[in-house]
Amino acid sequence: MRFFLLPFLLAAGVAAAQEVPPVSEITLNPSTGAEIGPIFETWMSPHQEGGEERDTPRLVPDMFKSTTPSVDRDERQSRGHATLAFSRDLSTAYAHIAIEGVNPEDIVMFHIHCGRPGQLGPIIVDFGLENDLTELFADGEASLEITNEDIVAASEHGHGLVAAFTAGCPITLAVPTDKVVTVAGLAHIAYERELYFNLHTSGQTYFGDIRGQLHPVE
Repeated sequence: MRFFLLPFLLAAGVAAAQEVPPVSEITLNPSTGAEIGPIFETWMSPHQEGGEERDTPRLVPDMFKSTTPSVDRDERQSRGHATLAFSRDLSTAYAHIAIEGVNPEDIVMFHIHCGRPGQLGPIIVDFGLENDLTELFADGEASLEITNEDIVAASEHGHGLVAAFTAGCPITLAVPTDKVVTVAGLAHIAYERELYFNLHTSGQTYFGDIRGQLHPVE
């Protein structure tokens, strides 16, 4: 039976190969790499945070603890909507964020983290390194550009054991010390749906005030 089917299978294979368009019909244009390609989106809310501020572990360094009274997730009216867009050549990413119900003067940190829903993951982009966050969100909206240098800066920020677990995202869990250092790596984690925005305030510092897991825009 196999010998009788062989000519038919070969003929089918030739037909399938002929359906691929010739390379000459594909227009190649390197300059379009700077255009916007993949886009991810999220709606941020207190309900995506992994816990209440009173659940902050005692051994957490003071810099990650709240300095003003906290409000439980169900009682907070803070909200946000954000997008993360990548250039086609993955050289640059663009973050656009709008927030409501948050006093800009209360913002102490704003990051992109890697982690699954409800999980506290390390920081891959720290927007507070180069920006005054109160000033940045003065009108409730912010637009930011992300390059390889921003990702490297977040990975190298801080020292000691705490920084090893909170700064920089591993390329693979098998080698936790091998950190992502490119926008391409940021996009890879986004496609895995393990990337999220987190806005931290003085009352919600450890878990954050509003969080949003990123999903690809179809």
